[in-house]
Formats: sequence, C-alpha cells, structure tokens
Amino acid sequence: MLGILGKHPRQTMELKDVLHRRQSVRRFTADDVPNDDIREMLDAARIAPSGKNQQNWHFVVIKNKALMGKVAEAIQNKNEEIAKRMDSVDSEKGDRFRKFLKNFTLFFMGAPVLIVVMTQTYIPSGYREYELVGADPQVLGDLLGHRNPGMQSLGAAVENLNLRAVDLGYGCCWLTSANYAAAAIEELVREEAGFKEEGYYMGALIALGVPEGEPKSPGRKSLDEIYTLVE
Repeated sequence: MLGILGKHPRQTMELKDVLHRRQSVRRFTADDVPNDDIREMLDAARIAPSGKNQQNWHFVVIKNKALMGKVAEAIQNKNEEIAKRMDSVDSEKGDRFRKFLKNFTLFFMGAPVLIVVMTQTYIPSGYREYELVGADPQVLGDLLGHRNPGMQSLGAAVENLNLRAVDLGYGCCWLTSANYAAAAIEELVREEAGFKEEGYYMGALIALGVPEGEPKSPGRKSLDEIYTLVE
C-alpha cells in the first residue's frame, strides 16, 4: 500500500512502482512522520535477511531537533578538522570538501526524522577456520574487510526500510557521507540518546520525511551493462 499523508486515502502501489519511485530525497516538507508509520518501516527492516541470522542492526530514531543539531555540529567539526589539514596541501580540495558537507550531508537538518543505523562486526564463515590454521593476515583482513557480508546484511535492512517508506508515502536518503565523523556521532547516540548496547558502531544515517517536490534520480546503467548470462 502507498500511504498518502494528510486527508488523502491510501491507495495500492505495485512492488515494481515502489522500486522505481524510490529516490534519494534531500528536500523535505515540515510534515511530521507519525511514530506508528516509523514502526512500520522499522518492522520492514527487521524482517530483512542477514548472515547467520545475526540481525546485526539497531535503529536509533531521532525526532528531537536539538539532538539532530548536535549530530550536525559533530560532523561539521570533524569536516573542518580534516579540511584545515587539506588546506595545507591543496586548499581548493579543502574547500571542495566543505561544500560536499553542505550539499550532501547537512540537508538532513531539513528532515523531520534522522535515523542513526548502528551495526555490529560480523565474523564471516571461514574466518575462524583460517585463523585456526594460521592463514596469512591479509587473507583474514580480506574476509573482515570488503568481502564481509555484515554490511550486505545491513544494506538489506536499510533498503527494506527505504522501500516501506516509499510505500507509505515518504522518502529517505541513505547517507554514509558522514561516516568519517562516526566516532563523534556514536558518542552522542550513547550519551544523548541512551543507546548502551555493547559492540555496536555506526553504519549509516537515514534522513526521513515527506518529499518536497518530485525527487529526481541520476541515470542508471542499462541492464545489459550489469549482468552476464551463462547458459
């Protein structure tokens, strides 16, 4: 179902339409997102597949503007710290990094909801076995790094949340652009939001709300460019 906010009736939306309507939304109206609707989105995330059914996610939902502002400030501080160091090497790139923050991260302050997506380290199959037989550290690092299915599991949950948001008439932007400030955001989540679970770290942010205008999406590769068929 596509839930249209306000006094409009809900109307049916096919899965294909939900998939095609999902865009990265960076401009939002001031409309609230009711907690019941947020719970529906999180329930969609909850049932996503995960490696070994670890369900390596926790969603800290922030509607408090003061706390959102602290998250933004933490990112700004880290951005400026990095940019100043860049200035001594290439000031043009330093300024570009500052503009990147403004255009591709801080827009979340215009959203009524910010979700901090927390995750856990996933130990993939084969890691303990390789470790037992004294495998090369590079092999172990490779398994924990870009071959690690933990982030794949998290991605499935976040995409489920995004699609359910579209289905209910909302829009999201899935942000990893602020991950360089993750340590500061994690501290805020623990101190200000009361999230005390051990072993979790920030994987992403999600800006959520009612889209303002019609979001536009960048082009996509053609189908023939992205698959290989072996018969």
